[in-house]
Amino acid sequence: MTNRSSTSLVFSICAGCACSFAGAADLPTTLDTSDLRVRDIAHIYYNIASGERIVTLINNGQTSGADTGNSVSIWANISNPCDDVDPGLSTAFFYVADDNSGTTSLATAATTVDWADISVDTVVDCVRINWVTGHVDTDSDSDGIGDGVIGLGGQWTWWDADNGRFGDRSTRTPLISFVFFNLPGDPNPNPEFAAGYTADIDLASSLASSLVFEICDTDSDLQDATIHNAGIGNLDNNFDGLPDSDLDGDGLADWSWGVRFFQPGTFDFDGDGVVDGDLADSMHPIGMTPAAPEGDAIPNGDGTWSYEIDLEPDDAGTGSEDAFAIYGPDGVASEFFWFGGMSCDPDDDGFITPYASFHAQLFGPGDGGSCPQDTNGDGVINFFDITGFIVCFNVRAPCGDWNADGDWDFFDVAAFLADFAAGCP
Repeated sequence: MTNRSSTSLVFSICAGCACSFAGAADLPTTLDTSDLRVRDIAHIYYNIASGERIVTLINNGQTSGADTGNSVSIWANISNPCDDVDPGLSTAFFYVADDNSGTTSLATAATTVDWADISVDTVVDCVRINWVTGHVDTDSDSDGIGDGVIGLGGQWTWWDADNGRFGDRSTRTPLISFVFFNLPGDPNPNPEFAAGYTADIDLASSLASSLVFEICDTDSDLQDATIHNAGIGNLDNNFDGLPDSDLDGDGLADWSWGVRFFQPGTFDFDGDGVVDGDLADSMHPIGMTPAAPEGDAIPNGDGTWSYEIDLEPDDAGTGSEDAFAIYGPDGVASEFFWFGGMSCDPDDDGFITPYASFHAQLFGPGDGGSCPQDTNGDGVINFFDITGFIVCFNVRAPCGDWNADGDWDFFDVAAFLADFAAGCP
């Protein structure tokens, strides 16, 4: 089951470290720390259903996401694993996913797919994405944030039952996919820097347009999610004797996420028959920041490293693989990358070995107490919550039947307004 939301985002950016391209398929890749540095400009909280957006400039000292109420981090990769080793290496590397120059295998319409493990039947109500780009942007209102590069977009997708196997995608099943376009670029261009963003996308569990999803559902119980692949955890579509939910037999659910970027002048996002943006503006890179789960890198003695994941933190990035794959427009895997384990110690040439995953995070419903009248789950009772209730009421969604009597009428409106006036505990 796939649910898609295409929404124009006029965001912003600014933060900092090193960049380079990934290397050959059969050798661990190293990155040159003297290459292009990254400035993280801003973090964005965005609610898909209500349209609420909160932008926080990183250079104001804020690096965490907005408090969205009861959501808690349930799976995460950290973007600065070298911070304790060398503060000079504490910011993100930059992996180019689309440079549109025609000079690399990553130019135009490539999809980068990463994979990991998590507990079966896990509900996700918020996801974190990121992008880093060299595209020049404007800042017409002087707020430090780019106005948005016309035609620059990204499609983020999450899949069930995927262990990242290079030649076998027979079990991979889509969960959700959404497209954001007119992504912000760099309002203060500098040839030595690229501009980086992170965004927390609230999937809005209490609204009719909810995109809350459940990873590897084994019992067909939605658990208040809206999207799932019912019973996929008990299937064996590739006949390997293992359930599709656990393709490597480690007791955890196998899932993956991927991103495809769109350059200006290459796609018609708004469906008006005219391609958005100018192709002349597309000759700049866009990509993501690599990251690692909690844990330690251990040298193997042969120039490669192994990673021992620390399973104590609840959001340790359990089972995150030190590898990712690139798929071409035809859906065929064209390249496979691994970095041989992470090392924060630069070699004699100043090269460092990062972990081959990408900055990603999943949030799930917490147990800090329910507040139904906070319909968008942002921890604040305001006009957006009234709008959320009205949407539910008008489309006769369950969240609009406030008194749960099976009717959508005046009594639901009165009950909601009474709870709204009372506020949250």
